[in-house]
Amino acid sequence: MTRLLERQFDVMVLQLALGFTTKRTALVMAVCGATVRSIRRAAKRRLAADLGLQAGEDIHDEE
Repeated sequence: MTRLLERQFDVMVLQLALGFTTKRTALVMAVCGATVRSIRRAAKRRLAADLGLQAGEDIHDEE
């Protein structure tokens, strides 16, 4: 996760480690929910590429 951009890291920590929803993450980061989802998708793609895996569909779009 240290290879992620700062915003990507923040989204992943807030959502995966702390269990924040997309809406709450957006409020904390002062961005819209679509931006959070976009950042999360990019972070997952980056992590998957670093691990030599294929990124799957983003199923955490609860809002």
